[in-house]
Amino acid sequence: MKYINKNPEILIIDDSPEHINFVAAIIKKRNYGVRAVTKAKLTFEALKAGIPDLILLDVIMPEIDGFELCSMLKSNPLYKAIPIIFLTAVNDSENIVKGFEAGAQDYVSKPVNCRELMARIETHLSLKKRTDKLIEAYNDIDSFNHMISHDLKVPISSIDRLTGFLRESVSNGNKEETNELLDLISEKTCETVTLIEKYAELAKLTGTAVNTSKINMNNLACEVMEEIKKAYPQQEIVFERSELPVVHGDKMLLEQVLVNIFSNSVKYSTVRSASIIKMDCQKCGDEYLFSVQDNGVGFDMNYAENIFKSFVRLHSRIEFEGTGIGLSIVKKVINRHGGKVWITAQVDKGATVCFTLPVEIQVGNLPG
Repeated sequence: MKYINKNPEILIIDDSPEHINFVAAIIKKRNYGVRAVTKAKLTFEALKAGIPDLILLDVIMPEIDGFELCSMLKSNPLYKAIPIIFLTAVNDSENIVKGFEAGAQDYVSKPVNCRELMARIETHLSLKKRTDKLIEAYNDIDSFNHMISHDLKVPISSIDRLTGFLRESVSNGNKEETNELLDLISEKTCETVTLIEKYAELAKLTGTAVNTSKINMNNLACEVMEEIKKAYPQQEIVFERSELPVVHGDKMLLEQVLVNIFSNSVKYSTVRSASIIKMDCQKCGDEYLFSVQDNGVGFDMNYAENIFKSFVRLHSRIEFEGTGIGLSIVKKVINRHGGKVWITAQVDKGATVCFTLPVEIQVGNLPG
């Protein structure tokens, strides 16, 4: 099982191994992850292995200098949001301006001052985190607008048409048809209300205070699964779990996490004669790593980046009901608890949702 480190990762691009080792030693003292390349032309290969939170880029390098490489990175939509700090022995104003024009966020003069380097790194990591939150909020609004113009428009249009048919049915005195139309209108109304409630639930997470307490995950998982089973009375559900730990968190919010994950697991495995849901946990350093595996339809991992976006579905509403909000709620809640969440899957071979929670957390200090 792939484990994703929650600590920021820094990519160092420098043709001097000695300088890389010196800078890496400084960064590792803060428990940040570090990767490095000694040739500028290897940068994009390194980025394919994972996008770092920040890049430290040497200015003077053979083949491609730092200014040119910075411009290349900033012109690529995949990498333009990565903060870049130049490491340079050339600190005249002309080259500093040239660096900013290339798209860099800052520069640190060589020889590197340890305190200055970390101060600048932490400043830009903090700014990136805030920017990412703003982008996420904007994307939520954009997704909601899309939902209003598409998903919400469909049931409302149906209600409008059905109301017209209902008038004709009532005027014709056809009681059987009238009752059928009333049932359809009620169904479409409930569908519309569900969409609105789910969005309200998602929006509320932004301002909800996180109230921490000790939570027995064994008990919580079993309680939630019993409720899920009631929602699928026709489906055989087999729930297997290892021994789960006591964690620190908001019980109401973590309960919502399990409700959404378990619901998805069962929903996408209703095509099987029995839904087999397995929950496991292992301690990884200062975090607990939870996993929930199902035997459902899975999905193509090429679309994995969309899975936690609000109102995005990888399967049609005809195949499986849903609003496309559940996993975005999971992500928001886990992030607020200082953890991370991701998912792996194979088409027709099920999916596994993984999330982390800190082993120790000070009550009242969860991120808001």
